[in-house]
Amino acid sequence: MKIQVAELTPVELADRADAQMNAGQIVDGLDLLVTGLWETRQSMDAEGWKNLCTYLRTEHRICEKLYQDPMTWRAFTKPRGYAGDAVMMDYLYGIHGGEEADRQASPVGRAILRHVQTRPTSQGVIFRRRHLAELIDGQAAGGVKPGVLAIAAGHLREVELSAALQRGAIERFVALDADAESLAEVAASYGHLGVETIHGSVRDLLRRKVRLGQFDFVYAAGLYDYLVDEVAQALTARMIAMAKPGGTVLIPNFAPLVEGRGYMECFMDWHLIYRDEYDMVGLLGRTDRAQIADYDVYSDPWGSVVYLRVRKAR
Repeated sequence: MKIQVAELTPVELADRADAQMNAGQIVDGLDLLVTGLWETRQSMDAEGWKNLCTYLRTEHRICEKLYQDPMTWRAFTKPRGYAGDAVMMDYLYGIHGGEEADRQASPVGRAILRHVQTRPTSQGVIFRRRHLAELIDGQAAGGVKPGVLAIAAGHLREVELSAALQRGAIERFVALDADAESLAEVAASYGHLGVETIHGSVRDLLRRKVRLGQFDFVYAAGLYDYLVDEVAQALTARMIAMAKPGGTVLIPNFAPLVEGRGYMECFMDWHLIYRDEYDMVGLLGRTDRAQIADYDVYSDPWGSVVYLRVRKAR
């Protein structure tokens, strides 16, 4: 019989999900938990939700299973000071360190990790990686060698999917990040393809401490999820200034109704700044409209990530 989530209290929900996992029904238990937490979050005020999350992730026995998942555990413990770091993205993609994490996880942890990778929230991030590679390759169509700038580049895994970079069709590719460990990984993995690494932060960009020139394609894959509106608007204007005339700027951001948000906030202690289509247009609030030829806003197939794409005026 299908369980009606609305009929369960939050603690009963976690109890039921835990019981299903104990019975070997890892997928069913996790689906119940993720769906139930999302519905619960929507029905509670901010303070009540915060208190519930604190209780569940510190007191409920289901954590003994959930924290066997290396991705949930890394987000919760934040070894680099924040959830969603580049290593965790590798876990989500199931590549590089993610493959090792999968091998070393317990059977329960491995089952949770692999199912989390299939959820719409994760699929939105996996789609983002492919989409970025497609856009990079599109810039190189017609024999033109473009310049590309990735801000808050992380491990830059999208370049593994870029045929243009592999064949040397990119004139200049710069990866900028404030995390020196991430840049070291980028240099080791993609330096031979000509990728340059620059250590710098959003503040450095806004204060003009980092001067890189102009590029045909400028993007920031996972950065805006952490930026308040004032900083996000200022950075958007700066990114457009760093684009060449006719160049493209791309900004992705998690959407407010992403279904994994409850699980992320509750058990990963991972809190983002979410934006809908209207909010994404608002990112242009500090940009001179004369600098913009056109723009569009769109989402991935799951509605997990929303994109603002801007074409700079010539």
